[in-house]
Amino acid sequence: MSMTAAFYRVVGFQAGLSWRPLAFEKHPPAIRVCSLCGVAPRTTLVLTCSHALCEPCFAATEGKGRVCPLDGHAYDRDAVGRLQLPPDQ
Repeated sequence: MSMTAAFYRVVGFQAGLSWRPLAFEKHPPAIRVCSLCGVAPRTTLVLTCSHALCEPCFAATEGKGRVCPLDGHAYDRDAVGRLQLPPDQ
C-alpha cells in the first residue's frame, strides 16, 4: 500500500465492513463520497449543485426544505441523481 493511502468509512456494502475505516490506495472520486459526513457509501445522491450526499444525510435535508446543507441551494427532488455501485466494487 502506498504512503498516501486515504481512509474512508464505507456504508452499504458487506455487513462486516459498514462504518469501519478502510484504506484506499487512491482517493475515490468526490461524487462517491458524501460531501457532508465524508463516508464512502454504496449509493450517493447528487444534488443539482453537484454536491453528493449519502442516504442518511440526504434524508435529513428532505425535512429542512430541500436545500443543500453545504451551499444553501434549493433542489428539486426529481432532479437528484442516484449513483449506486454494484455490491462487489
